[in-house]
Amino acid sequence: MRTYEALYIIAPNLDDDAIQAVVAGVENLITSNGGTIVRSEVWGRRKLAYEIKKHGEGFYVLLRFTAGPEFLKKLDNHFKLTETVIRSMVLYLDERTLRLEAEQQHRREEEARIAATRVRGDDDEDDDEDDDDDFGGGGRGRRRPRKDEDD
Repeated sequence: MRTYEALYIIAPNLDDDAIQAVVAGVENLITSNGGTIVRSEVWGRRKLAYEIKKHGEGFYVLLRFTAGPEFLKKLDNHFKLTETVIRSMVLYLDERTLRLEAEQQHRREEEARIAATRVRGDDDEDDDEDDDDDFGGGGRGRRRPRKDEDD
């Protein structure tokens, strides 16, 4: 099983129920062919950079899923035959990309955790002695006393 990401644009002239039916149809196609949905994000209605099939905006959907490589042809045919899907793109995410993405997510979570502890005031590392460090008061970069002769 490989990990893929599909981004597709649905025609904007559909109502919300019809859009949800298209999204559910794509997800059902993936799961019925042995794939699994990892993440499904509905980005909503957005303006297109250029007109596609006489539409100036579209309804964006991002879908991450795992499936076998033979399934991509079925998914591509489904996108081509569904008239309400005006554009689609499917990308293969290799192991290196997934690993880098996981590391970035872990780094963001760690930064958020540190920021939350600072907001609560739980940060014991901050004491009064190093307050001058923010203004260049540390050992390096310390200014020498100014003399009148320097002018």
